[in-house]
Amino acid sequence: MQQELEAVKQQMQEKIDRITAPGSVVVVDLGDSVSVRILVDRYDILFARPVIGADGSVSGYYYWAVCFEVGFDQGGPQNVRLFKMENIREERSDLLLFRDHREYSCFIESIDVIDDEAKADFKRWREYKSRNQKSFDRLYQNFTTEAMEMALNYERDVR
Repeated sequence: MQQELEAVKQQMQEKIDRITAPGSVVVVDLGDSVSVRILVDRYDILFARPVIGADGSVSGYYYWAVCFEVGFDQGGPQNVRLFKMENIREERSDLLLFRDHREYSCFIESIDVIDDEAKADFKRWREYKSRNQKSFDRLYQNFTTEAMEMALNYERDVR
């Protein structure tokens, strides 16, 4: 089962990587015409869990993921977000819809559909990040470890 979960996680990571390669946004619909738009630096699937159907078979999967926002190194943990991705629908090869653990509707979409100013922001960000890669590698590791612990604790709390 663990190998199957790892394979499913890898498949989802490949979809996410395809979407985020040119740059991407995550939009969280908070309701009442209010949304949060996040320019994504990096989006990593932490782990997959099976969804068991009424007949006892696996009917699908949900995922826990960590999202690093562009500029997270300046804002710290408040610019690193944890998502539980449920009810995932691939609308197009560059767009995934899902619900998060707070029941908000969310989507992640490639940069190609956003404005030129945002594209310029991504370019500057990636240049800055490449000049400071060792520092970023350490930050990714630290925040990913923290996000994994939070996701596992959340899972424990709801069982």
